[in-house]
Amino acid sequence: MYVRGMEWNILIIVYLSLFIASPLIVILHELGHAFAYLALTKPSKIDIYIGSYGDKERSTKFTIGKLNFYIKKSFPFVKGIGLCVSSKCEVNYQKYIIILLAGSIFTLLTAALATLILINANTNIFIQIGCYIFLGRSAISLLINLTPYKFKSIYSVLNKDSIYMESDGRQLLFALKVKNDLPVYMQAQTNIQEKNYQAAANKLKQVLVKAPGIERISRQLTGLYLHLKLYADAEVYASQLITKKEPEVNDILNVGCLQSLTGKHDEAIETYQKVLKRDRKNLVALNNLGEEMIKKGAHKVAQHLLDRAIAINPDFEHPYLNLGYSKLLQGELAEGKSLIDKSISLNDKNASAYIFLAIYYSKMGHQDYADKSILKARELDPAIDTSDYDQAIKTLPLQQLT
Repeated sequence: MYVRGMEWNILIIVYLSLFIASPLIVILHELGHAFAYLALTKPSKIDIYIGSYGDKERSTKFTIGKLNFYIKKSFPFVKGIGLCVSSKCEVNYQKYIIILLAGSIFTLLTAALATLILINANTNIFIQIGCYIFLGRSAISLLINLTPYKFKSIYSVLNKDSIYMESDGRQLLFALKVKNDLPVYMQAQTNIQEKNYQAAANKLKQVLVKAPGIERISRQLTGLYLHLKLYADAEVYASQLITKKEPEVNDILNVGCLQSLTGKHDEAIETYQKVLKRDRKNLVALNNLGEEMIKKGAHKVAQHLLDRAIAINPDFEHPYLNLGYSKLLQGELAEGKSLIDKSISLNDKNASAYIFLAIYYSKMGHQDYADKSILKARELDPAIDTSDYDQAIKTLPLQQLT
């Protein structure tokens, strides 16, 4: 088919506009949130991520006033995703709703104004086509962002794993549900960041009493009580979420964690397998199932699972740790030590790592180092279970320190 030069030019403009519009809409959207925060909340700084959901390590940073921009290094085009994080939370639900709406509305108004100016200026037809595409994409972006839904992100700042994010529309509905209890909810999030988990749980329960049935809060309470080792409380909220017709993957995963922690290992294995059927790249399920296989003595199966987790995210410390422990149990002490060291290099606050390190030193005949490692583990977690250490030093062959 013969295509004339004019038509080729139009096609090129359409494709270029589509590629350029995506990151431009993200920038305007996050700026809309940021300007609303600056006007209503007056934070000391705002972090704006373009092309990621919080990845500072692989982004180029520049600062304009209170705004810190982190642009993900990607070629040839920046991904059409972003995040705006204020140093100060907004606790007034009405202002918070305005902030949520500001992103999409600012983007659409900017696109409409630019289109109106350039078209009235009798600009080139190709520029006008680009403006119409930009305006249309902005309108679609508004509809998508204000639709209440969840989506899986590719990066989490806190646990280096994939997490579920919420659209502006879903967050807006949440703000309308909690209303005047939003300050209590936000204080709970601050408590979580400060690792004051009991205080956070108390505040979330307070919000849930006044606004019952909010799954987000039940999900957070499940995680908090698991961390606090209050398993009966965790089961109350986990069971509420798992009874849904189509429970979310993370809710099934939490049940598996609860089963592992309460000694129901066969049930936990079945639960993790259910998770992996729905999400075969779920790092926590792969790691936890690998850990359960180690307890069963199925070290080859465990290695396969843990190697898969490492391949998906080499910065996730837990698979290295469990694989290192597996190697120790099999008498491969040097390789086990190397894997444990790798885990500690990624996170030196994991008490279990020092328990496994103590096993290595004990079996190598250096009890002083083993004792120091046990002390370090107890400093990090006074309630740490040392049964793995006690059992391993009875069964592993003693070697001479070299």
